Amino acid sequence: MKSARYDLTLHIVLAFFICVCTGCFTVKNSAGFTYEKLEMTAYNALLADSTDHTLIDVRTRGEYKRSHLEGAMNRSYFAFNYRKAFSAVDRNKLVFVYCQTCHRSPLAARKLKRMGFRRVVDLKGGYQHWHKEMVPLGK
Repeated sequence: MKSARYDLTLHIVLAFFICVCTGCFTVKNSAGFTYEKLEMTAYNALLADSTDHTLIDVRTRGEYKRSHLEGAMNRSYFAFNYRKAFSAVDRNKLVFVYCQTCHRSPLAARKLKRMGFRRVVDLKGGYQHWHKEMVPLGK
């Protein structure tokens, strides 16, 4: 009896994690907001199709100054006035965001959604992953 209850609980927990993991790569709501997490190959394909995009590094100014992806602008997730920091960014453009290890960028994407951005793409793995893959870097 105890084993059957344990098995049922385990299956429910596994089903929950499978649903969460498969459902968090692309999210689109009724307001037209789209959030995606992209691997490097998909990012390169999107860049080839889109010339009208913005690349945003949401790491701190110090992290950005050490090194960043080529073409990225710095808008720290920890900015005191987040709305002001993003006021010059076009809300209708495709926006790519990344942080160091993909912890701040999903939170930044959520903030951008609340600010009215239409399509936000998170570079999966963050700067740490992309740096290892030899993506062109800016200094």
